[in-house]
Amino acid sequence: MFKKKLTLKEAQKGLTIFQSIPLRYVEADFYNVLKLSKNTKMYAYDAYFLDCAIRHKAPLLTLDRNLKMAAQSINIETLEV
Repeated sequence: MFKKKLTLKEAQKGLTIFQSIPLRYVEADFYNVLKLSKNTKMYAYDAYFLDCAIRHKAPLLTLDRNLKMAAQSINIETLEV
């Protein structure tokens, strides 16, 4: 099977784009994370992202199908990148 590989230039461009994304650490509400984890049957790690999206009224960016379905089940807007 043929796998398409990135050229060095394409990989460098991707890295430049990634580095331009402003990231910051957000403290989780771990009581809510555990509740979300139980209610959505997701790992607490995934529920952390749901909690952040809810508290910051932000869409959830994910390619994870299960996380996307869990988010949509509790009315969190999802976006794919």
